[in-house]
Amino acid sequence: MSVLPGPRRWLRAAGRLARKVPLALALTTLLWAAAIATGSMLSGPPPAIEHEVPVSLQSLAQGRWWTVFSSAFFSGNLASHLLASAVLLGFVGLAEATMGTRRTAVAFMAGHLGALVLYFSVVPLGVALGSEWLAGMLHAPLAGPYAASLAAVIAASPLISALWRRRLRSLILAVTLMLLLYIGHPQNLLAFLGVLCGFGLAAVMSPRPAEAHFMRSTSRETRALLSMIVAVFAAGPVMAGLAQAPSGPLAILRNLIVNPVPTINQLQANCPAAVDLSCAQVIHSPGLDGPGGVALSLVPLVLLLVCAEGLRRGNRIALWAAISAHLVIGVLSAVYLQLFSLFGLYTRSGGRVLPVGPGVVEVLPVVLVPFVIAGLLYANRRHFIVDTDPVLRRRTLILLPSVFAVFAGGYVAAWFAEDNYYRRAGLLALLTTLPRMFLPYPFSFRYSVSVYPHGFFSPLLFSYGGAAFWLVCLVSALLLFLSRRIRSHRPESDLARAGELVRRGGNSLSWMALWPNNRYWFNAAGTVGIAYQMHYNVALTVGGPFGNPEDFEAASQEFILFCTAQSLTPCWYSVTDANWDALRSLGFRRVSVAEETMLPIRGIEFKGKEWQNVRTALNKAQKLGITARWDVYSALSVGLRTQINEISEDWVSEKALPEMGFTLGSVEELKDDNVLLCLAVDEEGKVHGVTSWLPVFRDQEVVSWTLDFMRRNSQGFNGVMEFLIASAVLRFKETVDTISLSGSPLTRSEKGPSAPGPGEDPLAAADGTLVERFLKLLGNALEPVYGFQSLAAFKQRFQPQHRALYMMYQDPLRLPSIGRAVTEAYMPNLSVRQTARLLRGIMG
Repeated sequence: MSVLPGPRRWLRAAGRLARKVPLALALTTLLWAAAIATGSMLSGPPPAIEHEVPVSLQSLAQGRWWTVFSSAFFSGNLASHLLASAVLLGFVGLAEATMGTRRTAVAFMAGHLGALVLYFSVVPLGVALGSEWLAGMLHAPLAGPYAASLAAVIAASPLISALWRRRLRSLILAVTLMLLLYIGHPQNLLAFLGVLCGFGLAAVMSPRPAEAHFMRSTSRETRALLSMIVAVFAAGPVMAGLAQAPSGPLAILRNLIVNPVPTINQLQANCPAAVDLSCAQVIHSPGLDGPGGVALSLVPLVLLLVCAEGLRRGNRIALWAAISAHLVIGVLSAVYLQLFSLFGLYTRSGGRVLPVGPGVVEVLPVVLVPFVIAGLLYANRRHFIVDTDPVLRRRTLILLPSVFAVFAGGYVAAWFAEDNYYRRAGLLALLTTLPRMFLPYPFSFRYSVSVYPHGFFSPLLFSYGGAAFWLVCLVSALLLFLSRRIRSHRPESDLARAGELVRRGGNSLSWMALWPNNRYWFNAAGTVGIAYQMHYNVALTVGGPFGNPEDFEAASQEFILFCTAQSLTPCWYSVTDANWDALRSLGFRRVSVAEETMLPIRGIEFKGKEWQNVRTALNKAQKLGITARWDVYSALSVGLRTQINEISEDWVSEKALPEMGFTLGSVEELKDDNVLLCLAVDEEGKVHGVTSWLPVFRDQEVVSWTLDFMRRNSQGFNGVMEFLIASAVLRFKETVDTISLSGSPLTRSEKGPSAPGPGEDPLAAADGTLVERFLKLLGNALEPVYGFQSLAAFKQRFQPQHRALYMMYQDPLRLPSIGRAVTEAYMPNLSVRQTARLLRGIMG
């Protein structure tokens, strides 16, 4: 009887896995074999060998040199063995699949030995400097494969795609640092040192040392990393609360973010502070030692996690909420830990000194960490541009005060009704009760007991009212962060109206008018729309008018009057010369800023010598089993979407400047269901390249397509872009006459002048020449980064026709502002350092 298809597939998959990661499987097997053979599986090494297996300064001093190696293959209890197995299979397996078995084995042992050398150097040094924390690690036994495994996977990370390399490194570094700072056990320090060794090994072992430089990330990836940092450090206090005897420098923060519930002994010691309550009543109060107190103590943690989700989505309110939360935690840390009591000011013979108390070294990092995270978020605030739904925001602003009033008012009414006024110190007792009820701050147990109310309803509200109020706050905040409205300064009705006009008529760039961050102007008749962005009081259009072509000229003049009334400088960008005569009569000048490549595709057969490269790409794709897959983004599988993101991140990470926008689309613009994607996919599902095509409408019918997004997998086959564009030609040539390969920014044909033509005044020609020189310098500066000239040369392989795209402006004195506006439109996230680098490139 044959083996069933299901089990057979599983056996084959297991066989392939064993062949791919033999080292990871061997190390895991060795770990469990050693545990079973020595009886160490359930509770660690038995007494007979407990000093013969783990490594420590004492074992090395006594000559047990083999513990340096044996310590990597033993662990503690059963849970530790399961965790060690997961680390070996996951991290060592990933490293082995990435850079091979031999190099992984070298990295594993080198990382293990390097981490031990660093550990036995750092700990004695810290002890010599007076660190009590490190003094507790001096003679601690060390065992486990964690440091070696982390070093191996970090060493292999340069060979992983930029997207996952950045995520993997950031996650490992953040988690190990969090465990070190919050839990602070010897094993946590060793694991962190293993990560540092991994970075050193990566620089030595990587076959691509050029990739050791800082890798740039997109706004989306920056948001994901910042969100992860907030979430990881929010989880730190929880880990410290769950750990046994945490000793890390930040362990005390668990009292602020996870307000500890008092123990029975603490409650019993403070029973005398209660008024008219028995000790049993105090001990079993749900507000002090029950669900209400526990829920209230978790509020800061959950709030930071909610903010982290909002940060991941780019929500601007979540950004400011997270910054505020960390600032509050930092201030409360200083107050709670009495930081300022560690400083003293004395006067000695006319001099003033500021001596520092001995505990400030341990306390200061606790206070600084929240401020550092807040500063990091503030420094990257430009990446958070998503606004919340205004209707939901208004409702939330009404709901939360109302809910607070209900709980506070209900508690006050119950407090008076149950005679607490006469049992307590009057209204002062009531006012001191409300903060304890609503604020998740670690009030002293004596204070909490002393303000505990008498009766039935007031204790019930005291115990659960604050937690219920914060539950409403957290749910409302999460819903608010999940809502979305791009900060585009445009009503949704304007976007829908612009979409209708784009389908009525436009040019090859008109679909870009519907992208985020654009504003809209409509003529009085409502037949023509113009998309523009406003920077430095310049109204920079996104292409030309769209809608009814017969009204374009009159609408252009109306738009100029609108700009004049609004004190804006009109600047037409990436427009054809269709309305040039009318604009020239109004004093406008023009300069070529791009060259669009138009490809007539009716009857193309790719025959002749000039099509040799295209035919080669098609034939090569056929031999490799690569096909062109056409679909919209929303219909793609999760795997294909992930690969598109990885390819895009790889491309962006290689650039010294951020990803450009304005008339250049990114992954976000692919998510429109009107945009067609063409993916080069092989038989194993690997994406070799991707292009996107924007529709061009006339009278509600698609009459052309425009190439926008182009990304090639760095490991894809040569000629993938030729294959994708050729596939587009074959698909579209039966339905449209011409397609656009889009414009190549800051490139132009050398045929003919792009400045104002004959008959115009010499000053116009002069400033046009100056602008052209500046644009040429800018293009030369950006060429090594973005390769616009190379892109234009590549498009020549398809024998296209050319059409100049112009920038048309009216006032030459406004050219500096126009230049700044164009730069900000294309690179809105340009930092000061990047601006300086760009200027150096322009100036040569």
